[in-house]
Amino acid sequence: MATSPTSRHTALVARLTVMTLVFLTSLAGVSAHVIKGLLHPTLATGFVSSPSATADVPIPITWGTHTTGLRVACFFVANTSAARSDAPDWPRVTAVGFELPGTQAGFTLLSPLDQGWELIEHVPVTLAGRPTTIAFALVAPVNPVGRGIHRRAGELLGIPPGQPASRGSGTRFCVSGPFPDNLAIPAPPTPLTIEQLINGVVLRFHGVEPHGPSIDLGVWENAPR
Repeated sequence: MATSPTSRHTALVARLTVMTLVFLTSLAGVSAHVIKGLLHPTLATGFVSSPSATADVPIPITWGTHTTGLRVACFFVANTSAARSDAPDWPRVTAVGFELPGTQAGFTLLSPLDQGWELIEHVPVTLAGRPTTIAFALVAPVNPVGRGIHRRAGELLGIPPGQPASRGSGTRFCVSGPFPDNLAIPAPPTPLTIEQLINGVVLRFHGVEPHGPSIDLGVWENAPR
């Protein structure tokens, strides 16, 4: 017997609800994120974490009693790569991007504003053969070999190697924007925690090996394949 459109819709909602609850439950124990390069998983490594715990959520921006739809999220990015023996300032993290659900726009870098970082939205990348779009990326303006360009020509930008894999280590970034809610159905939407947002983090490393540009992209070691 044929199934009515209403019944099919109800079944779809039920499946989405179960999938979402399983997804969110699997994230409950996440403490922080170890990042490994896709090409050089032992040479290009990072550690990305929320300010204090898995319960940290982006803070809403309000105007009086009105909501703006914007929130502020802060997170730490550490470059835990071992310094190269031939060049101890390398490899460096020169970009931090986030793959988020939806097609949000309107993100703004709040801090740091004195280290040359720029925010770029909707950046296409390929991760392990999978094309995707990064919602926004914090990018150090460097040339193909990782040196600063424009007003910072020749400077060493980005995050240096040799930092510890611990919460609060590295550079603290704060970004405002329309950070997404969870997908819980039919429960009211609530903000994804910062640790959940970090699930989609992508780091770019420059100078991983001695010869040539040697660029690598790193993702969370437990990211779904």
